[in-house]
Amino acid sequence: MFPTGDTETRGEWLFRHMLTLYGSRFLAMWRDVDPDDLKRSWTHRLSGLSPEALRAGVEALAGVTHPPMLPEFLELCRESRAQRVATAAPKLEALTRASPEVVKANLKLIHEAIDAIKNRKPSPQWAFDMMLRGYGKNGAPLTYETRRISIDAMVSPAGRAYYVNGSAELRAKYRDVFAAALLTRGEQLPSREPGEDDEPIESEVAT
Repeated sequence: MFPTGDTETRGEWLFRHMLTLYGSRFLAMWRDVDPDDLKRSWTHRLSGLSPEALRAGVEALAGVTHPPMLPEFLELCRESRAQRVATAAPKLEALTRASPEVVKANLKLIHEAIDAIKNRKPSPQWAFDMMLRGYGKNGAPLTYETRRISIDAMVSPAGRAYYVNGSAELRAKYRDVFAAALLTRGEQLPSREPGEDDEPIESEVAT
């Protein structure tokens, strides 16, 4: 029985096993040592071992012909425990093969998802929406890093083109957040809307 700490210490438990295995040879090793001090010392050092490692060390004593000293026994515990873990067969859950119908249905969903995004062009709209909303889709406040990334996307060439080439309604929707993003780069939103006076759209946002 493994010691619980209430009735028998680890040192006492181990010494009892060693006495059974080695008999008089074990007693002769510690003839001139106080047995209580010895058990307390071993208990203290053995406290760092897991129960599994300690059991593995005791089981490995069957192959050791002489009573081990403490450092030798500690090493025996570690090596035996590591070997047991390495050779233990992994426990795999039983897997059930999916039916052809299930496989076909799942493949259909995968292809539909791929078709929905394969022709989609990247758009910085997410950054405009994020800053306009002021919080994440999950309701969490925007972190400094999230704000920085969103602003970088808005003032990038793609972000500027998205705003400039957007409809009047789109520009009205995002005007304040786009202006705030430009200010972080030391720029100002042009006073005229893109397309006024027949000027090239690309020239309306300061670069």
